[in-house]
Amino acid sequence: MPLLSERTLEVGQQLEGFEVKAISPLKQQQMVAYQLEHLKTGAKLLHLYSEDAENLFSISFPTPPPNSTGIPHILEHSVLAGSKKYPVREPFFEMLKMSPASFINAMTGPDCTYYPVSSKVKQDLFNLAEVYFDAVFHPLLTENTFKREGHHLAPADPENPQGDLKFTGVVYNEMSGVFSDPEQRLDSIANRSLFPDNIYGLEYGGDPKNIPELTYQDFREFHANYYHPSNAYFVFYGNITTPEYLKFLAEKLDVFEQRKPNINITPQSQWSEPRFQEDSYPISAADSAEEKTYIMLKWLVGDSTNSDEWVALDILSRILLGNEGAPLKKAIVESQIGQDLLRSGVDSVGKETTFHIGIQGSEPDRGEAFSQLVINTLTELAETELEPSIVEAAFQQAAYQHREIANMYPLRMLFRVMQTWIYGNDPLTFLHICDRLVECKQRYLENPSYFNDLIREKLLNNPHRLTLVLKPDQEWQSTYDQEVAAQVEQVRSQLTPEELEDIANEAEALEVESGTPNDPEALAKLPQLQVSDLPPKPEDIPTDVEQIDGEVTLLRNHVLANGVNYLQLDFSLRGLPEDLWLYVPTYIDALRKLGAGDMDYEHIGQRIASYTGGINFRTQLRTHAQDPYRPIYGLRVTLKTLDEQLQPALDLLRDVIFAVNPRDTARLRDVVHQSLAQSSSDLVYNGIYTAMLRAGAGMTAEAKISQIINGLPQLELLNKVCDRFDEHGANLMAKVETIRDYVANQPLTASFTGSDHGYELVKNTLSEWSQQQQQQPGENFANRFDPIYNLREALAGPVQVAYCVQTM
Repeated sequence: MPLLSERTLEVGQQLEGFEVKAISPLKQQQMVAYQLEHLKTGAKLLHLYSEDAENLFSISFPTPPPNSTGIPHILEHSVLAGSKKYPVREPFFEMLKMSPASFINAMTGPDCTYYPVSSKVKQDLFNLAEVYFDAVFHPLLTENTFKREGHHLAPADPENPQGDLKFTGVVYNEMSGVFSDPEQRLDSIANRSLFPDNIYGLEYGGDPKNIPELTYQDFREFHANYYHPSNAYFVFYGNITTPEYLKFLAEKLDVFEQRKPNINITPQSQWSEPRFQEDSYPISAADSAEEKTYIMLKWLVGDSTNSDEWVALDILSRILLGNEGAPLKKAIVESQIGQDLLRSGVDSVGKETTFHIGIQGSEPDRGEAFSQLVINTLTELAETELEPSIVEAAFQQAAYQHREIANMYPLRMLFRVMQTWIYGNDPLTFLHICDRLVECKQRYLENPSYFNDLIREKLLNNPHRLTLVLKPDQEWQSTYDQEVAAQVEQVRSQLTPEELEDIANEAEALEVESGTPNDPEALAKLPQLQVSDLPPKPEDIPTDVEQIDGEVTLLRNHVLANGVNYLQLDFSLRGLPEDLWLYVPTYIDALRKLGAGDMDYEHIGQRIASYTGGINFRTQLRTHAQDPYRPIYGLRVTLKTLDEQLQPALDLLRDVIFAVNPRDTARLRDVVHQSLAQSSSDLVYNGIYTAMLRAGAGMTAEAKISQIINGLPQLELLNKVCDRFDEHGANLMAKVETIRDYVANQPLTASFTGSDHGYELVKNTLSEWSQQQQQQPGENFANRFDPIYNLREALAGPVQVAYCVQTM
């Protein structure tokens, strides 16, 4: 296409103080990659130039943590708290109020900190880039900012400044909440144990035990050492031309001198034998510890910058764990050693590649049994020829991930680039990932034992393996509180009454400062978007609307889909009987995880993996765009597939929607236990979500239904069914069948994006479906809703922070 032959620059050309180092056409992504370097400072720049109007500007810095005080994380918060040119507290939030940006944020990783923004309005992007550049290179970093964002002492009781003290601060409190979550603790402890010799064993976000050790001087020095153009990686994406970016940066970078960054990340040395570890996490003293243990096996398997190795391990993950019928996943679920599988497979921790398999809802004495189950299953798989259809499905799933233009595509491009670039490797390595997939598949075709050999090399014969058992502990929280109290008291005991008074005054001043609005004169310095900067017309997505047999509304969206077909189906649930809403989540679980017709869940899972890039089901609880009193409740089904697989994908979708079968008792029991484990974890450890559900339930009919299907009523149902499945299982099956038959006969709206051939197939299929439907109108739930005002409620849980929500 014209863009790929267009060259706005040439290799070796110097412009605005930059030199062009390389120009690379990327035909798969329809982009041209321009790599440049700033001659004076050595700052590195990569522009992924495309026709996409969603432009991205980002600055990233390698920031290896020296310890577990969370200094990279605290600094990420603090630079966005005012700069020399824009002395505004939290300009991040102020810009949100006046920007149509598609993304504004900052993220801290194990060894790198990212500052990306994206927008479809050119001037808006440069306004945001102006603020971000000044924020990262010229932040104020006052001591008050450090105390507010990081940590400081404050009276435990503000009315008693001479009494007990406490640690507080934005990051301190955030990480205290993180460390209350057992899955977060599991991951953190596993990394600490797996990487005892390098930075990836440190808590880059900050361990609450260590955060108070960070000094203001160390904080300032870390910024001076790492937040410099010589250590900066600029990544841009979109249709703004490269020279425009260079002109924007030229004067800003010219004030700096070059220096050599001191980045030294040593690889973890290999173990000679596997290791075992136990740890614990808090549960309430009133909670039972039964079936609340987490167990994980985690291996160090390679270098995350090696794209050939990464692709092979990704395919292996999908073979072993990629769908409900995948052999390792199936063996673990059916063993009932735990209630559910955690997110498992290949992953990266900075430059290191890991492979992990975890379960929740187990018991402390099952660590060895779980380890043996995994090793025995892997041994059996290594010695058995893998079913070619399973391997083919795994390659197909990987191709979808790398081929489709998914949500936040510019951000995905940024992270693919940074996966190699900050370690001195080619930044385009993971943009050629589709080529690596082709090569990997060729290796498999030439050697059908390729993945069997990989199981042996990376897992079975790899001694760098950790088995971690994380047990529930009813005493954990009180013990931890005592340790923190002793830590604080050690500081307090050395303070005079005058110093205690100063601490109280400083804490109060921080509270006042945090609650004081920004000065209007300071706000006026922020770059403002003008009406003339906006496009004359909103972006238009050409869409055709067609009625099929008078029953189905079909939308056809004309946008680039990169060879993938997308189908979205909305079935109305507006008249679903009120008593059935409680069972909708189990119905959705049945669609995702059970069989259909005369096919069991394993065969359905394999069909999903073979014919689609994924099928998803979720409820929609909204109101009409033009009438807030008109509820729109529905089941949304989404499917993505390639042209050559669209017909079998539609056949699969028909089977699942019209013939999902909840009568496999053993499988349904497993699925309900999985749901209970997930619901318990979500409601207890995602406190803000739980508080929002409860607070909103009395305000609108939509919020009440959301509370029923996502909140405590759902947890109560799952607990009841799991405790006495033989008693309640049959009723659950009947409810799922009733909802299935109701949904299958409801009005349907469909939206399609893809090829002309695909559109005709979809249209014909939906016409066949509509002829089988018998419309079943029902009473609208919202008609029976009575608001509840002035609700006051408190829920107790084993977490270290409180979540407060007010709804209006």
